[in-house]
Amino acid sequence: MADGKKKWIIISVIAALVVGGIGVGSYLGQTKKGIGIQGAAGLSNLKSAGFDPAKSGKKVYTIKTDTKVNCSSTPWVIAEKKGFFAEEGINVEYTGELTTAQVLPSILNGTNNVSSTHVNNIATYIAGGAKIKGVTIGGVEPTPDVDEKYHHMKFYVSPKQGVSSLEELIKKKKNGEKITINGTVPSCTTFIATNAFDHLGFDRDQIKFVAFESDTAALQANQQGNIDIVGVHPPFYKLAKDSGLIEIFDTADTGLGEAAGTTFYYFTDQFIKDNPEAVQGFVKAIKKAQDWIVNPAHEEEAIKLTGDYIGQPVNAVHYYYTGKGFQDKLIQPWIDDLVVSGALKKDQLHVNDLITTQFDPN
Repeated sequence: MADGKKKWIIISVIAALVVGGIGVGSYLGQTKKGIGIQGAAGLSNLKSAGFDPAKSGKKVYTIKTDTKVNCSSTPWVIAEKKGFFAEEGINVEYTGELTTAQVLPSILNGTNNVSSTHVNNIATYIAGGAKIKGVTIGGVEPTPDVDEKYHHMKFYVSPKQGVSSLEELIKKKKNGEKITINGTVPSCTTFIATNAFDHLGFDRDQIKFVAFESDTAALQANQQGNIDIVGVHPPFYKLAKDSGLIEIFDTADTGLGEAAGTTFYYFTDQFIKDNPEAVQGFVKAIKKAQDWIVNPAHEEEAIKLTGDYIGQPVNAVHYYYTGKGFQDKLIQPWIDDLVVSGALKKDQLHVNDLITTQFDPN
């Protein structure tokens, strides 16, 4: 079979899987017009700081990615606004906002070169035939000494439920009635919720996940009584609190520590092979941005720049990894969970199948 034809078959298969329910966790926080949230000021907003990769003294590489007008945008915003991409000779071309289902196919067909997603998505994509690899870690769950507003996700109920804890909600359900939570399988929302149920001693089989395009759409559904629990990301904690919702668990209740928020930045195997210098420059720049974001001295500026870009009031951003390489403890729980849920067979994939340490060694 010709390589081009084979590539398009893989794209079609993976795209079908995505449409069928494989969601990219970070995109659950995307902004959508029509639900009271305006989009970003525009693509030029990210380039407005005026940094020029040509002045870096390094060879300039253009790397394409989708426009991330969502809660995953912070490292990209900071890498642009603080000149970290330019310092490494990296010119990022933002090709436009995509739906969740369009992101992976855009990487596989070359429309875009890089994106980020959670470990369970990477694993599922690779198991489905996608030739991609994680090149460095992005988000993680913060350690206990960090303000809880940076926890990767929080889960809320409407006061109309008349409960103040997950235990009370479960007791309220009779005869094994399902508890509805927003999320697609697999995604960070479903991974965190099921592991929280496990850790807190409840049956994950009682959960029924319902897909929504965004955190805000799920929040509205929860307020209207259409789902029992809503899980959201940091930019929307304030909105949930201001709406009077009651927090009943979060990522700290999974018992997974930092692993509860792990994401990878990923490229195709072919792009990595053909453009190792570009990937190395990208990894250096994005890690500089992540180091900058988690510095307490930069907290307010990171929040402001993110809010300005996504066009949404923000009181916290995601927390990012500042260590070296890939720690198994941050990755393996996501693979194990796919085995528990039946999405993967035992030993079908290992950590090294998902990553390359070429650009970010331990």
